[in-house]
Amino acid sequence: MTSIDTPQAFIRALKAPSDPPAQGGRLKIEIARQIWDDSSFLVPNKAEVVVDWILSKFLKEKDNEITLNPLLDLRFWTLLNDVITSTSTGGSSGTQTRPLKIWLPPLLSRIPVAPSLVALLRLLGRLDPALRSSIVPVIFSSLAIIWPVSAQKMNTEAMLECFGAFLTAYHGAHVADDYFMRIGSLITTSYRNSVSNSSNKKKVYSVFLQNYLPHWLELHALSGSHAAFSDVVYDAGIETLFNLDILRRARDSKTDTELFEAIAPVLTSNADVYAVLPRIFASYIESIKKYRGALVSQSSSQTPGSANAEIQTKGIQFLASCLLLLDAHEQSVKTWSARVALLKVVDKESLFDRRNTEAAMVLDRAIGHALESIDIKTANDLASYAIECLSTLAHIDYDMIVPLVPRVLSKLLLLPGPHVSSLEFLDLILAYHNKTRTVNTFTEGLVNALSSAIEAASSNNSPIELYQSALSSPLFNAIHLKRLSKALQAFLSGSQVLPLTQHTFNFLKQTWEKCNVGRGHTEERSPKRRRTVNMGSTSSAKSQEDCSAVIFSLLSHLAMTVFSSLPLHTVTQELRDELRSLLNDIRIFAARIVKKVMKPLTKSDQTVWSLSVISSASLRLWYALDVSGHLAPVPFDDEKLYKRALKALQNEKLLPELLIEVFRFLFHVSLHRDQSSSQAAFNHSLAYLEKNFQVSPASWSGQLHRLSLDKQGQKECALALMHMIVERWLPVIETFASTEQLQRLIQVMMSIGVAENTCRSIPELQAETLLLQVLHSAQFWELHKVRVVFLSHLDQIVSGHDDVSNTDSISASTTVGAYRLLLTLPVEYLSRSARADFARRALNLDRHISSSAMPLKAKSRDLTVLRAFLSRVFSIPNGIDFSVEHLCDALKHLITSETSSALFDETLEATTTGLLKLIFFETFKKLQHSSSDVVSNLISDFAQIDLRLISDFRAQSFIHMITVLNGDFKFKGLPNDLQFAMQQIYQTLSMATAPQLSTLQIETASVEDVRDYTRLMMLWRSLLCLRRWIGSKDAPLPFLATTLFSRLSAWNHDSTARYDIHVAALAILLEEFDFCPENDRSSRLDYITAAYTYTLNLLPPCARQQVERFLPRLCSNLSASEFSQLLDLITEDLNCNDSSEMRINLLQMSTDLLRSHPQGTLKQTQAFSSRCLQILLSWRDLTDCPIELRLQALEFVAKNCAEQPAVLRIGDMGSIWILVTNFLAGSSVHDKDTTPEIFHKIINIISALIRLRHDLVIHTLPHLGSVLRQLLMMVRTVRPSLGIKQTSLVTATLPRWVNATQPIGVGEIKVLSRLLETLTTKSMVRNNAPNSETQKAESLAKPFSKHAAYVLKAYITAMNDPLCLLPSEHRRELQRGLYALCSMIGDHNRDAMMVSALDAGGKLTMKALWKEYEKQRYVGKG
Repeated sequence: MTSIDTPQAFIRALKAPSDPPAQGGRLKIEIARQIWDDSSFLVPNKAEVVVDWILSKFLKEKDNEITLNPLLDLRFWTLLNDVITSTSTGGSSGTQTRPLKIWLPPLLSRIPVAPSLVALLRLLGRLDPALRSSIVPVIFSSLAIIWPVSAQKMNTEAMLECFGAFLTAYHGAHVADDYFMRIGSLITTSYRNSVSNSSNKKKVYSVFLQNYLPHWLELHALSGSHAAFSDVVYDAGIETLFNLDILRRARDSKTDTELFEAIAPVLTSNADVYAVLPRIFASYIESIKKYRGALVSQSSSQTPGSANAEIQTKGIQFLASCLLLLDAHEQSVKTWSARVALLKVVDKESLFDRRNTEAAMVLDRAIGHALESIDIKTANDLASYAIECLSTLAHIDYDMIVPLVPRVLSKLLLLPGPHVSSLEFLDLILAYHNKTRTVNTFTEGLVNALSSAIEAASSNNSPIELYQSALSSPLFNAIHLKRLSKALQAFLSGSQVLPLTQHTFNFLKQTWEKCNVGRGHTEERSPKRRRTVNMGSTSSAKSQEDCSAVIFSLLSHLAMTVFSSLPLHTVTQELRDELRSLLNDIRIFAARIVKKVMKPLTKSDQTVWSLSVISSASLRLWYALDVSGHLAPVPFDDEKLYKRALKALQNEKLLPELLIEVFRFLFHVSLHRDQSSSQAAFNHSLAYLEKNFQVSPASWSGQLHRLSLDKQGQKECALALMHMIVERWLPVIETFASTEQLQRLIQVMMSIGVAENTCRSIPELQAETLLLQVLHSAQFWELHKVRVVFLSHLDQIVSGHDDVSNTDSISASTTVGAYRLLLTLPVEYLSRSARADFARRALNLDRHISSSAMPLKAKSRDLTVLRAFLSRVFSIPNGIDFSVEHLCDALKHLITSETSSALFDETLEATTTGLLKLIFFETFKKLQHSSSDVVSNLISDFAQIDLRLISDFRAQSFIHMITVLNGDFKFKGLPNDLQFAMQQIYQTLSMATAPQLSTLQIETASVEDVRDYTRLMMLWRSLLCLRRWIGSKDAPLPFLATTLFSRLSAWNHDSTARYDIHVAALAILLEEFDFCPENDRSSRLDYITAAYTYTLNLLPPCARQQVERFLPRLCSNLSASEFSQLLDLITEDLNCNDSSEMRINLLQMSTDLLRSHPQGTLKQTQAFSSRCLQILLSWRDLTDCPIELRLQALEFVAKNCAEQPAVLRIGDMGSIWILVTNFLAGSSVHDKDTTPEIFHKIINIISALIRLRHDLVIHTLPHLGSVLRQLLMMVRTVRPSLGIKQTSLVTATLPRWVNATQPIGVGEIKVLSRLLETLTTKSMVRNNAPNSETQKAESLAKPFSKHAAYVLKAYITAMNDPLCLLPSEHRRELQRGLYALCSMIGDHNRDAMMVSALDAGGKLTMKALWKEYEKQRYVGKG
């Protein structure tokens, strides 16, 4: 092999016709790599030579097979990337090289990159994903430098070929990685710029449609999570499809079928593309609006609005073409979704004009398709989209829908299941009739639709199916009926009430006559006569009667809503009397029907479905009228009706729906009957519940018409009956029921039980849910008789555990279930003795379960329930009367039992800990008045704590005891023997703990060891607390915290154990400070400050609260000089530290110090506050620093102003205003996302100053006005479709933390409006002035009146800014604040402002604002 030792040999080797150049030698790529890496081998323009060779090889061999193609060889791309990146950064490899910008453009002009790139992209689409992901990053790195230079020399056709190749490759790759999409973004951006400046857009358009449109559409249909990349590619395609030249050609030809001819086959092959059509439609409308000046004639002969009309015409033509594409394919969810989205674009862009006949025809066809798709046999999803389509059309122009409302209502009646879209459509119709005051017309339409729809569908559907489908339809949905009721009450006029009532009643009577109940019953009783009747006519008559029964029942449901919602208070007395007479006739009519229909039902042991639904509907109507309040209460005296209702309950085949209505009727009339008959009726319901009420699979949808006669239906019916009783009739039942009956009812209820996890995401009513609702109901607990029976039943269940020796696992489980129920009820309803009994039995059962052989999981679950109940009992002040001995027994059990030594889960541990603290508190509370050897012995037992098993629960219990003593009791307030026991236990444990703590090997400890060390350190901290509580000063105290911190710095495991041990060490350090000698307190305070900030910086934000709670106790023990020293340390750190994290922690610490300052340190806190404000101003990068630091800085100022207003001085106001102004100043650079929290904190600062320190604000009113003007200018929103320069003009006025794509929201506008209102609100100054008690509440309205005009002018400027918008919801929320400014200005200043400060547009805005202000201003007297 010939060696390469000269530049000429190197170049000859690269240009050799064969590869390798010499047979058996190295490949050219290996030679090139070696020469490039060898910096001592000098070649003139080495980089240019290598790049020239690589690009030439790419071009020549681009058509080779994948295995032999250099385009897919990582070595070539790596070398190319190394060469151009080294050269572009100024580096060299062995020789002086000309700059890249000098030699690369001529090279790329000589060697085109486009053909190689097209070939590369086609190969990448077929490449293995693993291999592609390894090579694509290097390719992108190289193209990022080469492509921008090459694109300048490339024509649009070549650019389109590259763009199309990428679309094809992306389609073939299926899953594209990040670098592959970056390559696409490079190509797409260049292509879009090229198309924009091309003079041959029509040719590009044609090629794009023929070759690349399918892949472009499919890319957007499957973009998924790559939305930003998809938007870039989409914009390039839209620039191709809808540029000015193409739109002009479409205008001249009146239609553009070429695009839709290209889209049609794509829709056939890929249904996902349907979703792209609405977006293309919206882009088309945006494009013709963008180029409206060039597309629409601007001659003087044009009438006003003609330009908009032409845009509307073009938009409707495009819509018609899109809808034709959808109509040509099979109807599915995707086609309907696209159709709805297209119509929403029409609504959003206001493209419909009722004078345009073509538009009306297009939308009429859409309405026709929607009506065809709403049918009882249509899939629910399609019907839902069809209804949403009608809703959108109603938004566009309601007049198109008005004639079709009856048809739509008829179809909705037979549409099973409530849809959100159906309810929205009904809301639209109802809102229209509310506005036009024609709710009666809508209601009458509903009545008419019921009859016609059922009669039309009766031939193809059984009556039962029709009945259940109609009552499950949106028309009878509870939400719609409630809204209809509100509409009738609010918008039904006095002249419409009587006709509507008569119309509904007449329809009911006519339908009842068609039911022909009497003749049907006669035929049933005459078998001989029935045999003579033609069987066909009998079947037809029976079907007609069932159909009429369905109509009657549905009408009764609707009539119940109508009659109950009549606004009788709005009509005259004469008309009111007439209406009440009519309603009474309807009530009598319903009762007569019930009596007539009940007669055959009581004499038959079979279910007559038609009679049952008529009877249930009539009973429901009668009940609704009786409780509506429209009729005077009349004692019930219809004995025949009552007896027939009772007798009907004996029929076991009675329809469940009717059964519920009969029970409701009996409970209602029991108020007017004697106790014995009411108890007899209640016995029937109890018998039914005891027979059929079962918990396991029973759930009820809340719809009575869905209840069936099978076994499952009877269970659901029993659940429905129980629900009705406990929700409505329990107070009534209590008045007449006997104790035995209430016991039976409670027994049925208690058979439910409450499982461990009762929260289920099941929409239907379940027995467990019902029981919980009852137990959480205040009404239930206010029923004395029921409460007594319920508690006695619970007492019977748990009374068996007075002697735990007789307790088995089954009875224990039952009792735990009873205690689980007790957790759901308010314990205050239990008497003191009952609470004591329940608590005593719970402790007995706890001992039994703790020593039993139950599975650990079940044992933990049961103990958690028992101890949670005990915690609730002991948490009531004086809620339980236990002796000290009993309390000590409970403590010993909890401390020493096996279940406490090895707690099974966090829930049981937390519950046991809380219970221990409560019992300790109760024990020591009793010992304040007497002594007890039992307690002294219990405390002495803590000396047995084994420090080698520090995880033992005994040590944790000791820590909890010290916490209770230290927080709630005084050492001198306890008996002498107990004081002695405390001193002994301190000496014993401190002597044992201190040596172990001083010898801890933390540096080499494992995570488990560190957890044990943490427990040992917390024990030592408790001993320090005990020493301080005792007041012991005898023995010298070893100071261990500094040693622990030095050892902790070498242990760097990243786990929660690391955080916990640092917190424990800091707690010890703070406790030791109380025992520090006076001459060492200053140096110790320095160490505490450093340790505190170090620990705070170490902890995650969610865990910092446990450290921050140490600071108030530290501050309470500091003298004024020590507190001043601490503040000086913080100030020095704030001034010198450049770390953002440390600054955040120091600011948080400063906020806590100001909140917890000792008494008599006002001067120090004032000086510290002023220095902190000056330091914040000295941070030049504060408004550009991380968002967390910005928020913390504003939080410091806001807390200072709101919680410590007396600290502020007049000199601080300038610093605060400068800081706020800096945050509101415009910026050329903006964050990725808007941070509304900054806006809220600024508002909080200003609001606190105005409310609490307006005595300082009054001296800086110009600054306040300037800040308010800045805030008002921020509410603007950039107009869409602005150019880059125009957008930058607006964004330059916005602060850094506001991104123009995410403008200030409505919530922020509300708080700004409230701030403006605060200017007129009177408040008291909070300072330390001696005359603070005699000051008057004042506002800033009068002094600020001279500055309010300039603030109002800022709003007017924002309104009239031609580059911005002020959304209507923003203006609406700002109104109250603007009215406050208007009230300060007054008429004189307004006139002066109109003359001198406003232009023509501003004057119009001011007049409109003042007119609205005058409307709402109070002008009365007194």
